Order: sequence, then structure tokens, then C-alpha cells
Amino acid sequence: MFFHYFKYTIKTMLRSKDTMFWSFIFPVALATFMFASFGNIYETTEKTNPVPVAIVEEETNEAFTTVLDSISEGDDKLLIPTSMKEKEATKALKDETVDGIIYVGTKVKLVIREESSNATILSMFLDRYVQTEETITSIMKNNPAGVPAALEALNEEISSCSEANKCNGNQDNLITYFYAVFAMSCLFAAFNGVDRIFHLQANQGSLGQRRGVAPTHKSIIILAEFIASHLLQFVIEIITFLYMWKVLGINFGEKILPVFLILYVGSACGIALGMLIGALPKPTSAAGKIGLTVSFTMTLSVMADLCAPGIKYFIEHNIPIINRINPAALITDAFYSLNIYDTYTRFFQNMAYLSVITILLCVISYIMLRRNRYASL
Repeated sequence: MFFHYFKYTIKTMLRSKDTMFWSFIFPVALATFMFASFGNIYETTEKTNPVPVAIVEEETNEAFTTVLDSISEGDDKLLIPTSMKEKEATKALKDETVDGIIYVGTKVKLVIREESSNATILSMFLDRYVQTEETITSIMKNNPAGVPAALEALNEEISSCSEANKCNGNQDNLITYFYAVFAMSCLFAAFNGVDRIFHLQANQGSLGQRRGVAPTHKSIIILAEFIASHLLQFVIEIITFLYMWKVLGINFGEKILPVFLILYVGSACGIALGMLIGALPKPTSAAGKIGLTVSFTMTLSVMADLCAPGIKYFIEHNIPIINRINPAALITDAFYSLNIYDTYTRFFQNMAYLSVITILLCVISYIMLRRNRYASL
């Protein structure tokens, strides 16, 4: 019976005009219109320029000054530092003449206006400097003989930061809009999840009544329909990605294979979200559940920078927990981390959060459906 439900779920979804429109046609059309509006934005990012940064010296820090000088010289310099007073630096950051402010003192601090590739470079540089400085300080206290090796490690960190400025990913800020389109597309799989669960409930129509008295266990039906919905949605996401990558020519960087993992887990999360909405006791009508799905998924997508950049950054710095439980934000951040970072640490962290959310949504949906009891069918 598993394959019976699997087969007919695929057929039902392919024949559903609403499903194909929201899951496939709408994201493709939106990406096309966005690309037409932005134009060929990628040619402007073939070469990354040094990052302008304001330096506010609160206390003397010779070690940091030496490092700063070393990465601010030559043709491949990483930063363009400018010494400023605090008020002047704040105004320059607000006017976007600099991408960040570094406060130099006993502890070095960084302030940025919003998340961007230049802000990421500054953050990477400062994080590595602070980590290496702490290591050297610890070695000087416990093992002075190891200081030369630690200094050599510091030079390697500086070189590594310089290489970050020459990454092969697309560093145009407008690429985040296309990340958000994928996030929205994955969450629109919720329409499939709502439809599957809605027609599984006996109080919602004759199909649900027949399934309610069928000998097949409800868990088998749910599993078959979840796998079928997920498979079809994943294929739709792949087609959408190939269209944006190969036809529109959008530069998603060099790490292409991990993108498919994002689409796989993201589409599963969208299906699970729809199953939860479908299992909710209120609203009871199909139209009400679809309306709730549209409003909820669009809200999550807007919070992931679908409509305007900077919203996700604002949330990250004020209520960061929201970005950890927002599937759309996790999907866009996973794309961003692949494009910008050399390591996969942040990418796999996002995938872990997204997987946990998917599992929790599935478990809660199943528990809610098991508790349904009907006086008569």
C-alpha cells in the first residue's frame, strides 16, 4: 500500500494547478523579473576592492597597529584604514563611506552597519586576529619558547584573511534576493503539506472518511505522501536552480554540490511546515489553512530579506533566536555561507538547525493527527 499512496500522491500533485503555480511557476517568474530589474549585476563583482574601514584609537595597541599596517599596503591590500574620531567614524558608517569601525584598545572591537561581503571580511579578519592574539598571550605565559612559532601562525592568519578578499564567490549584495527566492520556494512546499494532511482528516471530506476506515495504518499513508511530496518538490527546486544558474546566468559561487543539500533539506522543512498547519484544529476550512500558509511563509521570507536587505541583519543583532528558528533565514544564510566562507562550519550549522526544525514539525504533526477522534464517519 505504501507504493500505491506514493504513486497517487505524485499524480495528484502534478495535476494540481495551485501546487505547480506556487511551487514552480511563481518562484521562476519572480526570479526572472528580479533578474530583469537588476540587470547583469555580476560583472561588477569580478574583482573585490579593499575594504574601507574607520579606525578609532581609544588606547595604544602596537601589535594590532603592526598587523593593520601589513594588510593595508601593496596592490593586494585587504583594508583601507582611516583614523577618525568616534563621531566622525559613526557619521562615515552611516553615510556608507566606510564599511565598518574598528575600535582599537586593549580589546579590539568591530562595528558594522549591515551584513555584507565587506562586513564579513572585516569580521573574519578581526576574529582571527583576536583568536591568535589570545593564543600568543597564553603561550607567552606558559611556554615562552613557543612564541616564534605562534608569531609565524599569526602571519599565516593574516595571509588567510588577505585571501578571503579574493574569494571566487559572488559578493554582490543583490544576490541575497535570489537566496530569499529559494527560501520562499522551499517554504511554498507547505501548500503540498497542507493539502496532504487536509485530505487525510475524516471531518474534511469523503476522501478523508474513506482513509479513516481504510485498513492501512495512518503512519504509512503519511510517510508515503511525505516522501512523494518531498521528492517532487526537490525535483522542482533543482529545475528552478538550474534555470537560474544556467539560463539566467546567476553566479552562485563555486560550491554547487552543497546547494542541492540546501534544497533537499529546505523542501523537506517546507512540507513539514505545511503538515503542521494542516493538522491544526483551526482554521477548519481549506481556504483558511491556505490563507494561513500564505501569510506565515511570506512573513518568514520577508524576515529573510526577500523584500528589502537588512531585515535579517537587524533581527540577528536584536533577536538572534528568531533567525535560528526561521527556516527561510537558515536557507538564505546557508547559501551565503557557501558563497563567502572557505570552511563549511556555518553551512553545516544551518543545515543542522533546519533538520532539527523539520523533525520537530513532523513529530508534532503526527502527534496531533493521532489524537483526532471522530464520533462517526
